[in-house]
Amino acid sequence: MANPKELPTLAGVKVRTRKRDEKTKYDSTTFCEQIVEGINKTDGNFDEITKFLDQSGSTLDYRRYAEPLFDILIAGSMLAPGGKREAVIRTEFCVFSCEPMKESIRAHVQLLVKLLRRYKYLQKSLEEEVVKILKFLKAFSDQERRSLAMYIALCLSENHIPASVVSSLFSEALVKEGVSLEFATLLFQAWLTERDISAVGSALRKAQLEGKLLELMPPSKQSIEHFEEHFNAANLESIVKFHKSQENLAVKKKLGDEIDEMLEAQASHEEILEKCQQYISAEEGGLTDVDITVILWRSIMNAVEWNKKEELLAEQALKHLKQHYELFIPFTHRGTPQLTLLIKMQEFCYENMNFMKVFHKIVLHFYKSEILSEDAILKWYNEAHSDKGKNVFRAQMKKMVEWLQSAEEESDSESQPQEQNV
Repeated sequence: MANPKELPTLAGVKVRTRKRDEKTKYDSTTFCEQIVEGINKTDGNFDEITKFLDQSGSTLDYRRYAEPLFDILIAGSMLAPGGKREAVIRTEFCVFSCEPMKESIRAHVQLLVKLLRRYKYLQKSLEEEVVKILKFLKAFSDQERRSLAMYIALCLSENHIPASVVSSLFSEALVKEGVSLEFATLLFQAWLTERDISAVGSALRKAQLEGKLLELMPPSKQSIEHFEEHFNAANLESIVKFHKSQENLAVKKKLGDEIDEMLEAQASHEEILEKCQQYISAEEGGLTDVDITVILWRSIMNAVEWNKKEELLAEQALKHLKQHYELFIPFTHRGTPQLTLLIKMQEFCYENMNFMKVFHKIVLHFYKSEILSEDAILKWYNEAHSDKGKNVFRAQMKKMVEWLQSAEEESDSESQPQEQNV
């Protein structure tokens, strides 16, 4: 086999790299000197600082030096690992040097917003900066932590950063020394002056932190009692209520998962009811009849792969519910669970379009099985129904409701003479 031909070479010829491909040495010190010098020349005039930063982005590489840029804006200088600050190259016009007063800190947030609008690629770097700087909390003074908490709270309330950035507070070292709890308290106090608990809770859920708040407590105080005592004392009762609601959701999910497994294993109704009673009588997070009714409905309806043919679905649904309707009886002897069950049935049939024409048949079956009362059905029809597909479902129920009302009127007319004879 012949040897492959050697490629020609350019001996003694110097290959030049194109200018755009040349890589300059990373020099954060020079960058910081230029930024700090420009900021110091403004004497703290935020309009002038904004103008300087806006213009400097065209000559300085913000994309490459985003970390030291945010270090300066927040801490006044570059931050070494652990949070130690540069002694020489620094400015006093930063978040850390600002008093922890809302209006003072807001000026720094507005500066940040203008910078992000001009250089949108800095958004991700800002999030990384907050994650990093929270890890260094032990290196900062009490006043610096307060200012930082206010700054982050304002950024969170205006959606400039996601709540996931505060995940650094769950660091074992910070939690152990109580630093996480102290900072989180300041953060929630400031955040809740800007947004209500529903908005704060929504942000925490989006970041999947809603179930981790107890982990902010030092190990020796990681209990519900200590959690409630601390946040109630800090006038953060809304955080306590939010945490309780999340604990309740966790308990509901756990029971739902267990019922799903029991239905799949074809456990007896007695075993399932015994499991439900355990959750009702639990000392912490005890569930109500309404909770159990909703969980049972969801688990029972999710236990089957429903027929996609609409004409066969009604028969399959009624057959399936006849097998399990007895599970509802112990928990629907009062009006509220019955109304809640009707609404959940309505929403299920609306969200699963093949069930749209089956709703009234399910209601009739539950009525005959004495799970739903006349009063509950009439109240649902007249006022307590969900808005989801209400016109369709109320039209389906019209004949049954008319029959119930006429039966009720006949009952009243029959009982009236008896009352007169008494």
